[in-house]
Amino acid sequence: MRSCGSPASFTRALVSNVAGLVIALGLALLVAMIWQSAASTEEAARQEIGETLNRAVGRLQILVHAAEMTAESAERVARTTDVKGPTLRPTLENLLAAFEQRPELSYLGIVLPETGEYGNLERTAAGKTLLWLFPGNRADDPIVRSFLLTDEGFVQREAYPTDGYDPRSRPFYQAALQGPPGGTWMPAYQWILHSSDGTPLWGFSYVKALRDDAGRLMSVLDADFDVPALNGFLQSLAAEYRVRLHIVELGASPHLIGAPGVDREPLPLPADLAPLAGLSGDTFVDRMELEGERRWVAARRMDLKGGLSWLVIASRTATFIEAPLRRQLLQVLGMGLAIALGLVLASVRIARRFGRPLAELEQRLAAIGQHEPGTPAASPASTTDGFRETQLLGEALDRMEVAISQQALAKEQQVASLALKGAIFDFSSAAIFSLDRQLNVIEWNAAAERLFGKERDEVLGRAVGDVVATPDGSADWAAIQGTAGTGSFRFLGAHGPFDADLRLVTFIQEGREVRTLILNDVSERKQIERQLRQERDYADAVLNSLPGVFYHYDENVHLTRWNRNLERISGYTAEELAGADPMLFFADEEKALVADRIGEVFEKGESSVEADYVLKDGRRIPYLFTGVRFEYDGRRGFVGVGYDITERKQAEKRIRHLAMHDDLTDLPNRNLIQDRIAQAIAHSHRTGRLLALLYLDLDRFKVVNDGYGHLFGDAVLKATGHRLVESVRDSDTVARLGGDEFLILLADLNHPADADVVARKIVESLDSPIVVQGRKIHLSGSIGVSVFPFDGEAADTLIDNADMAMYRAKELGRNTYQFFTREMSQEIQRRVDLEIKLRGAASAGQLQLAYQPKVSLKDGCISGCEALLRWHHPELGVVSPGQFIPIAEDSGLIVPIGDWVLRTACMQARAWMDAGLPPLCVAVNISVRQFLQQDVVAWVARTLQETGLPPAWLELELTESLIAEDIEQVTATTNQLKSMGVKLSIDDFGTGYSSLSYLKRFRVDTLKIDQSFVRNMLSDIEDETIVLAVISLAHNLKFRVIAEGVETEQHCRFLQLNGCDEIQGYYFSKPVTAAELEAMLRDGRQLPLRLDSAERR
Repeated sequence: MRSCGSPASFTRALVSNVAGLVIALGLALLVAMIWQSAASTEEAARQEIGETLNRAVGRLQILVHAAEMTAESAERVARTTDVKGPTLRPTLENLLAAFEQRPELSYLGIVLPETGEYGNLERTAAGKTLLWLFPGNRADDPIVRSFLLTDEGFVQREAYPTDGYDPRSRPFYQAALQGPPGGTWMPAYQWILHSSDGTPLWGFSYVKALRDDAGRLMSVLDADFDVPALNGFLQSLAAEYRVRLHIVELGASPHLIGAPGVDREPLPLPADLAPLAGLSGDTFVDRMELEGERRWVAARRMDLKGGLSWLVIASRTATFIEAPLRRQLLQVLGMGLAIALGLVLASVRIARRFGRPLAELEQRLAAIGQHEPGTPAASPASTTDGFRETQLLGEALDRMEVAISQQALAKEQQVASLALKGAIFDFSSAAIFSLDRQLNVIEWNAAAERLFGKERDEVLGRAVGDVVATPDGSADWAAIQGTAGTGSFRFLGAHGPFDADLRLVTFIQEGREVRTLILNDVSERKQIERQLRQERDYADAVLNSLPGVFYHYDENVHLTRWNRNLERISGYTAEELAGADPMLFFADEEKALVADRIGEVFEKGESSVEADYVLKDGRRIPYLFTGVRFEYDGRRGFVGVGYDITERKQAEKRIRHLAMHDDLTDLPNRNLIQDRIAQAIAHSHRTGRLLALLYLDLDRFKVVNDGYGHLFGDAVLKATGHRLVESVRDSDTVARLGGDEFLILLADLNHPADADVVARKIVESLDSPIVVQGRKIHLSGSIGVSVFPFDGEAADTLIDNADMAMYRAKELGRNTYQFFTREMSQEIQRRVDLEIKLRGAASAGQLQLAYQPKVSLKDGCISGCEALLRWHHPELGVVSPGQFIPIAEDSGLIVPIGDWVLRTACMQARAWMDAGLPPLCVAVNISVRQFLQQDVVAWVARTLQETGLPPAWLELELTESLIAEDIEQVTATTNQLKSMGVKLSIDDFGTGYSSLSYLKRFRVDTLKIDQSFVRNMLSDIEDETIVLAVISLAHNLKFRVIAEGVETEQHCRFLQLNGCDEIQGYYFSKPVTAAELEAMLRDGRQLPLRLDSAERR
């Protein structure tokens, strides 16, 4: 055997060999630990970014589902509501609850296809709810209105004329018409109306076309959220999951619709994301260059209804994910180097300590090895380093070598296990934390930090009850710690309460008992489960709350499911209904029709039928049944509902009657009498006999209606209709055209004198008192008569001519009748000629203003004036306002003429002020057409600004008939005028067809008593009573009161004695020119009348 040489050389060699061996083993162990840690960390990174993407997609699917479910709610409301223009607002108000339950939505709207009317609910950036009504092509109300939701309900915020916006030309409307019946999602498109700052605003719409049983389009629904809303939602998800999220809308030209930097409209697809646009199938997860940096990226395709697809991309920077890996690698490297260095030092020391004895041992063993087997060994040396000690040392070294090898292997396995557990602990998506027996936190992973919003260093050593809380503080941590297994609990996290599945694991670590709790946030899953339960419960509740019957038949046309109403209405038990044939419920004569409709359902997908529903007791009820084909798991069948249409049938009959009859008197209406006139004309052509039309208008009916109320007036109209029917033959027709106007058809006459007899009989009949509710009412009627074929051969011509003759009868003093004459037609031509001349009157300088002073009855001084229009035509001379004002109203010329009057009157009032005269308030009349055809507030404000007249010196006179046109609009407009400082008065008070209740809402200054009451108030007790009532009413409401048409001293004295504030009339002055009024003001002209206080009442 080879000798190792001297003990010193042996020691050096031993130290060198042991150190090299230890270093090699340490490096190998270090590399293995680094590789295993890196691999497990990378897999954890892949799993975490993939799970984060799945959670984000789940939340987006809930967002999309919210829009679809809201549209379904809107459809149920729309299908159970008679949606017309005037009812769009209540329809939207019915949808408010469904809209507010979905805060993700920006808009919810409905379009009527016939008129283009559009209404929607909008959620503003401030979280407010608006209701918009767009009129479409409705000419009767071309106003766009918006209403703000307040605690008192919707309050109108603004109203302005429509700019011709028609939603039927917008992409969402066309998409709904072309899309599938179940609804479709649209690609992102630009919304025009909702960019208040003028910048483009894009959004996403879920649209659905609603059709009736016959396939006719009823309306179009849209549920939308805009780009800012989507990106706000993405930002909240990105912050919650600590990732960057992108959404790409796939298609022929993919573009970015959701991402940081996408503000109000989509952006072109970045080149970095282009390779992902063709992704299909499973989730993609990998590292890649994105936006100039290395990132972990996960992408998944999300399909929407209608064929639209989104690509959802979640990413984190590689440094964010790999930072823990680098820290762990450094820790492993440091630990490995420390172990290697320690082993080297230990080996050197051991080698130096035992090198010489080992060398001597080797020499001894070499010497022993020279002996043959069986040869006795040399005796051991007498020193402690002798053979015996060396042998014991060798045996001890052998045992030590075995122990060291086992310990190294165990240490290596322990280090690898700890590295693997640490990676799982730190990179798990579940929140993991450990507790000691005192319920103090001793471990806390990154997922727990994110979930509870508390860093690891912040919670270690603290009681778990101080760190992890429940919403109601009910968690019994002692009980939780004392149990094993799993459970579900609700905790309070960084972003609010959440549901979690909890798993408790108990083990012994370093001699102490440790309980580790693993929490998986299952809030989204719980929410989806709750939604599914709610949907199921809702479906059951809907089926059982249907007013009709619901049924489901399988492919063999056997009844398999029904609602409670089917049992209750049909009278059959559940056992009798199970598997029943549909023919059980129909009579023999209708079974063939029903079978045909069932075949249509299976062939075309849907059908409906009206048939008698035969109950178990034999009774028959008219029903409307609808069926829709239903396929599930490859099996076919159909579902449907049936509704009792008894009331509808009765209503249709009633509607057919109402369509041809007046609903108050039940007399034929205009539609029916025109049809009968046409038949009578055809009969006259065949027989050569005559027919006559009598157009009747009641005299002074308005006084009765206003004095005794509308219900009393309605009773008078009924009694009048009955009296007219009694005055004619059974073959004649009495129709009510509306209001107090009636039309009577006398057919099969021999001579016009026959119509004269009937007309006289009717006048005499109406001259007798009518007793209504115990009161005797004296009425009369004015009748116009036209005769076929002398006064026209068409129904419309005969009616128009009779109408003209009726007005002629009124001009002759009422309570009479007049036959149509050619002279009346000539009067119509005269009106047309007058209108032509009136069109150029203003530009030709033919219009002038006269001013009639108003006088105060307190001091007799002039307190104001009214501007009155005059027309001086070069050929016709002075044309009476009574002739040309009605023509101007009917033709629309009143608008430009009214503008001229207002401007001229304001300029004149300003001129008087500039001339040094005391300020004088000038009153100008505003007609109905002026008020409704333009923005009155802007018009008045512009005129005052351009003429320089202060608003306080302008008074606008409105009529009661104007107020009755649209009380809401008039109220809003007059409030704005009052806010400007303009005075308002109600002209001809007491003559309008309205209710006094509007006085409480209007901010007027003056009531003006009509001259028709003033003229006869000293001789007619009714007129006197009305005048005194108006004065009392005005003063009690804090209004001033003025009487017009005061022509005598007796009139003036009566009004002054009874507290009237002002008068206007010929008693003081007729209308005069501006120069004449200026002279009166300078002369200080006053009323000559003075009263002592003793004379006053």
